[in-house]
Amino acid sequence: MNNKTNLLLHFMNRLATQTSPYLLQHASNPVDWFPWGSEAFAKAKAEDKMLLISVGYSSCHWCHVMEREAFSDLEVAQYMSENFVCIKVDREERPDVDQVYMNAIQIITRSGGWPLNCFALPDGRPVFGGTYFTCDSWLDVLISLNSTWKNEPQRVIEVAEELTQGIRQSELIAKKNVDTTFSRDILDEYILKWKKYFDEKYGSTKGAPKFPMPSSLNFLLTYASNFNDEHTKTFLKNTFDRMLNGGIYDHIAGGFFRYSVDERWEIPHFEKMLYDNAQLISLYSNAYKSFGNEDYRKVVFETFEFLQNELQSSNGGFYSAIDADSEGEEGLFYTWSDSEIGDILEEDKNLFSIVYGVSAAGNLKGRSVLRKCANIREASCVLTLDVEVAKSRLEIAKAKLTKARSKRVRPITDDKHITAWNALAVSALVDAYVAFSDEKFLHEAKRTIQFIEENLFLNGQLHRIMCKGKVSIPAFLDDYAFLMEAYIGLYKVTLNETYLNKANKLALVVLESFFNSETGMFFFSSSDHSYLVVRKMELTDGVIPSSSAVMADNMRTLGHYFRNEEYIEISKQMLRNVIAQFNGSGPYVSRWAQLFLKEFFGPAEVGFPFESSAGESLSILQKSWFPNIIPYNSSENSQLPIATHLVENNEIKICFGKECRRPVNTVTEVIDILQNYTSELIKRAD
Repeated sequence: MNNKTNLLLHFMNRLATQTSPYLLQHASNPVDWFPWGSEAFAKAKAEDKMLLISVGYSSCHWCHVMEREAFSDLEVAQYMSENFVCIKVDREERPDVDQVYMNAIQIITRSGGWPLNCFALPDGRPVFGGTYFTCDSWLDVLISLNSTWKNEPQRVIEVAEELTQGIRQSELIAKKNVDTTFSRDILDEYILKWKKYFDEKYGSTKGAPKFPMPSSLNFLLTYASNFNDEHTKTFLKNTFDRMLNGGIYDHIAGGFFRYSVDERWEIPHFEKMLYDNAQLISLYSNAYKSFGNEDYRKVVFETFEFLQNELQSSNGGFYSAIDADSEGEEGLFYTWSDSEIGDILEEDKNLFSIVYGVSAAGNLKGRSVLRKCANIREASCVLTLDVEVAKSRLEIAKAKLTKARSKRVRPITDDKHITAWNALAVSALVDAYVAFSDEKFLHEAKRTIQFIEENLFLNGQLHRIMCKGKVSIPAFLDDYAFLMEAYIGLYKVTLNETYLNKANKLALVVLESFFNSETGMFFFSSSDHSYLVVRKMELTDGVIPSSSAVMADNMRTLGHYFRNEEYIEISKQMLRNVIAQFNGSGPYVSRWAQLFLKEFFGPAEVGFPFESSAGESLSILQKSWFPNIIPYNSSENSQLPIATHLVENNEIKICFGKECRRPVNTVTEVIDILQNYTSELIKRAD
């Protein structure tokens, strides 16, 4: 054992006291890492040293590579520790920090990614940075920047001032005082420009890499179902089929990988994220509702089982992610050699290989990523087997491979519980309950919301993280917005007013701590989040939808339930502010477009005359694509302002805005009214 190895084995830095799996991965680096906080900033100011702010997450492949190479090299680590104050940040814990410095890197390099390494003045203003660096190039950057800081500090300060100003302006949004008409023309132009980027052959957006982007696909599904857009429906079905049949889906244990590196969905980046799988449960539940495809039902139930088996903790919450790497190699846990398949499956090797594309050459470093290359009927025909016999043998083969895979070295699970992501899981389970009426989805949704309530509120304040029993970091806008959305979804399928009251209570907190009256928008961080050089807003969708858009949607819905015109006006103002960004933004404003649909169609308030009407509400949500259904109990026991006017004679009351229709007696009649109203509105808009 050499001296370098000896030193590495015995060194532990400040990160050893943290709970984040990502930070703990760097706890044995010979770098004098600090966690984000006052100690690091005080040291930088006292010693007049530049900050190095290095951001990543536990399942990030290139973060692992840089940790093994540059951050474990004694010479590099010593230079870093002597000349910089080095801060390690888990982007999933501090998305606000990640936002600021990612924005800086994008301005500098015109691209971004992780690991994110940004150098900054002692007060946090960014100067220079990039993503992955080799060991040698990293040391060159360190030496050059340190020399410039010592010899030409004013030059560095001027760069920082210019860059910080660029970050401040990057997501500035002015308050639009013109009363915008939410017209069909705006929607048509938005969709028309988006369609130019449809990949008609392989689904989703043209090119590679390909991300599922479930929020945008959910919007397109709602749009196409209401406007009878058969072209978009065909595009969506192709996308759904390509994703679930591709290598991006785990055909052994269920669940989706992060994204596909190619345009065919064949070779994934192998990390599995809670937020992806939660939203894809929602997406395929809605896809089943539209197309009735049993493969979509299967993928929902399998992905749910994956979440339960591999990401759910005993207390009902969900962990955040599973790494892409095991034994130092990405995807090793999930891929197969031709000989392994033969040894494990024996006589069923040919059947399995035909269906799942296993070959001697493989498609990734001599190994095969499983993907559906043939259906069971095609394989049965090739092998002259009875279809039912082939189905049975294929299931037995998958069970054998599951057992064999369980003996491999597993990728590491990131055991952080993140409020926003758990709330996404609640909403996903509600969507699955709506699509399939299976009580286990509702049971688990309630269990997860109970986990959040019991574990992520500390002294009455919502927090973002629970990890290894420790609760930390005040919640961000996405934590509040997604939790409010989960409460609203639970109310709609249970009509339990407790959920709406909890959502409204959170809305009051968000208005107090996040709202900016000058712009009419919400900041992503609150005043409780310290040491930020810029307080930013999250306006556009990524794979996770914009927290601002979700918040605007929540305010609109709560405004109707609580007859709060201020809430509704806040929502409308936010939408007015971003409508100009619809032009050419496609999937990146799809959550705002979902809100636009709700403004275009208006609310359909459906009042039930009795408290045991959750089944009727569920049935309406299941059978209708109307974008803005507001179900409620109109019984005398209701405390909701929307339920002021009671429905008589056990009839169902339905109103579109202030226009109420004749009360009806059945869910079927409600569905007919919704469909007819949709048709009438679209005809008037044409």
